[in-house]
Amino acid sequence: MLKRRAKRRYLSLIHAGQASAAVNAIVKRCSELFGPIAAEKAAIRLVKSGGNLTIIKCRLDQLDNVLVAIALTDLPAATLDMSGSVKQLQRRH
Repeated sequence: MLKRRAKRRYLSLIHAGQASAAVNAIVKRCSELFGPIAAEKAAIRLVKSGGNLTIIKCRLDQLDNVLVAIALTDLPAATLDMSGSVKQLQRRH
């Protein structure tokens, strides 16, 4: 049997404050809105941060939930761009 790895999407975010605080706020909001199981399935992780620009990754099947959680976080954050690879995302910015 083939075991396929879940597809991921990388999101470029602009936010206020520290990158780790922004990612924690997004995970917390996702858990509040969709439940802790959906938040774990989303697998939101910090990939790279620099200044107020951050790159996070999440699973493709939970992308809609993550985008809603970003839009509804208490910490001001906005999604700038989205890509299937970090290299392609960095090339655009």
